[in-house]
Amino acid sequence: MKFLFYISTLLTAISTFSQEAKLEFGFDEIRIGEQIPMTLSLTYANPNGDKLVGWPKFNDDFTEEIEIIDRTVDFDEIIDSTNGIYLKKQEFQITSFAPGLHKILPIPIEVNDSVFYTTNTYLRVNSVEIDTSKSIVDIKPNYAVDYSFGEKVEDWFRSYWRWLAGIGVAIAAFFIYRLWKNRKPQEEEVPYVPTIPAHITALKSLKELEREEAWQSSEQKEYYTDLTYTVRLYLEQRFGIKAVEQTTREIITELRYADISEEDKLHLRKLLSQADMIKFAKMKADSNTGKASLYKSIDFVEKTKKIEETEGDEEDA
Repeated sequence: MKFLFYISTLLTAISTFSQEAKLEFGFDEIRIGEQIPMTLSLTYANPNGDKLVGWPKFNDDFTEEIEIIDRTVDFDEIIDSTNGIYLKKQEFQITSFAPGLHKILPIPIEVNDSVFYTTNTYLRVNSVEIDTSKSIVDIKPNYAVDYSFGEKVEDWFRSYWRWLAGIGVAIAAFFIYRLWKNRKPQEEEVPYVPTIPAHITALKSLKELEREEAWQSSEQKEYYTDLTYTVRLYLEQRFGIKAVEQTTREIITELRYADISEEDKLHLRKLLSQADMIKFAKMKADSNTGKASLYKSIDFVEKTKKIEETEGDEEDA
């Protein structure tokens, strides 16, 4: 019953969360040619880490009246790890040289099969008024100025700084060449190769969990922490990714083109996501599920382990 209660609570929290697309200006009113920030954002629920966001692309002209001066790349940040709530946004620097009130129509953002729209947004661009009350005046006459020694030196440097810079670069290049020529040869760094294959270490830890029947323990959080750490460490040593430090979503993304079957990738996604829910959302899993996760992990290591070629194999070949 507790398990059903936690699941019901989690689903209710996700379903009641308002997914929203926004377009916001730093100011609603600017002077012609003035630059202001603009932010396009989307808040959405992605508890399983499998949703795809179709982010809109913009040219240098945001609209016919508004120009984009600069922009960042679009990026994600998690704002609620318990419920899997993400904020995706992109920041712009914009300007306009067209006076008037400009309406920005809703911008569509796709999330899987759903489409979210920003609301109608307005930006007012004001022209600069010219003071016509003052009459045109004559140009002031020329007058003599003092030309001090310091100003003469400054003008000389302005005229010949390229030559001075060239001489400085040549001297620096000469000393760099001398240092490079007289350098001591550096010993090549030999990459560290584990003496024990990754699958041996992983299977030893998994077999220890099997021997202890750890899935029957009341400390499910500790059991799933040990199980997923073993799998993450194996992925890191076997496939060369930083799985111990990465999130579930980052691991699945990096293993997209790895030599792993789709069935095993699905197991990894389910195992790591389930462990996240148990560790962070305090979800409960029955012992049969915990036991199945362990044996599926052992099978995954056996199927993906790297077979080292021995000397005997080389001689037979």
